[in-house]
Amino acid sequence: MKSRGIYETPGGTLLLEAHRGIESITMDRGAMHLKDQLMPQYAELIYNGFWYSPEREMLQAAIDASQTHVTGFVRLKLYKGSATCVGRWSDHSLYSEAHVTFEDDAGAYDQTDAAGFIQLNALRLKLLAARERRLKK
Repeated sequence: MKSRGIYETPGGTLLLEAHRGIESITMDRGAMHLKDQLMPQYAELIYNGFWYSPEREMLQAAIDASQTHVTGFVRLKLYKGSATCVGRWSDHSLYSEAHVTFEDDAGAYDQTDAAGFIQLNALRLKLLAARERRLKK
């Protein structure tokens, strides 16, 4: 049986915003993207009552592994029913000021590396464009 109620979870909203805030500085982009893909399936399993299913346990293991370094402090701003992460700090942060600067990075990043990266990532687009040109002839 299901209810047709309205669910309000202000505490859950605050926890989610804080958690996403600390994840954003402690998780690798690829790992975060994969976790975000898994979460709807995880939620669906729980919603449908499959807490003790092997697939839920498999997803739980992956999610738990993704959270190993997700720890720290988050400051939220609450205003008129919204919550915004305005500060975060963690010993496990992946943020490196040396790598994100537009100034002299003292050798932290070699700008010439970008050329190969751009060429490699553009390869699929070049192949798609070549196919389109070939098919139009």
